[in-house]
Amino acid sequence: MLKENFIATTALSSFNNAALCSPFFATVGLLTLPLLWIVYLYAHDFESKFGWDNRTIDNKIGFWSTLFLSLWVMLCGGNYAVIRDSISWLPVLVGVILFVSMSVVVQKSIQLDYMKKIGGAKTRLFVFFMLVLMAGAAGWGNAWTMLLQISAVVCGIIFGLCVRKNISLVPVGVLLFLLMSVVVLMQPEFFRFGQLGNLTIVHLLAIVITGFFGITALTTKYVHARSRIHHSAYIKLKWLFRIASLLALVLFISTESVPVFLGLVAAIGCLETLSIYHSKNIHENIYKQSFAWLVICVGVIIICPALSGVGVLYLASLARKAKASEFLALL
Repeated sequence: MLKENFIATTALSSFNNAALCSPFFATVGLLTLPLLWIVYLYAHDFESKFGWDNRTIDNKIGFWSTLFLSLWVMLCGGNYAVIRDSISWLPVLVGVILFVSMSVVVQKSIQLDYMKKIGGAKTRLFVFFMLVLMAGAAGWGNAWTMLLQISAVVCGIIFGLCVRKNISLVPVGVLLFLLMSVVVLMQPEFFRFGQLGNLTIVHLLAIVITGFFGITALTTKYVHARSRIHHSAYIKLKWLFRIASLLALVLFISTESVPVFLGLVAAIGCLETLSIYHSKNIHENIYKQSFAWLVICVGVIIICPALSGVGVLYLASLARKAKASEFLALL
């Protein structure tokens, strides 16, 4: 006869495996759709309540989005006990995310006068120690991961206090959220996204869509329409990059490989660069709209509705929005 504790352990293990292999993030995303829709409908009321305007909206979106991301990484990020390899880049990349996000949060809080609203020196010191404590607790289980994350947070705060040049949403914010999606793909079970090798098509398409909006934000921001490429050469090159992107997509779905995903994003970036450079003009707000969708997608993937809500607010704040056909024209 089987022992009761053995049966319970086996059942619990089977439940965990099923939860890891199923697109749980998509289910939560669907359940939060009504909440996000309400945020979109009453976005202007939220903005007026928070005192947001066109002059400071970018800095405030940068502050709140990176703040929620950093808090999520520290409080809900993952467990280092599940790392499969003895040598992994995952802790280093998590440290990079914490360093960049803390730098952005501190700089934006100074620019927006949030630092003054925190209170006196004792209150600020308490907030600092709480951040350090959360960073150390997030690396619990290994001494050097705790030290790494504490160092990342402390150095990020110091860098944010010292840097004078404005940290913009594009490219720093885009690269930060793209790095988050890459890290999630590196070891999905660490972030409770799924089990590598058993990711469903829903998981993989969610990562691809996130990468698409990230690279679109970068290309539409820094590539300018020139209309200088000969039409016949443009058609041939565009089909070349389309085929390369399609092959990379098929290979990524088959292998779930991070290098293949990066190659797919690079191929999409080359395709969009070619399309923008050949066109006469593009929508002025398409890069902001792409960044808003990037934040929403990352919030869905890591199951952080607050982060998705910030992206929805940014999307609703845009007076003129690009149509879906303008995004498709880039491909």
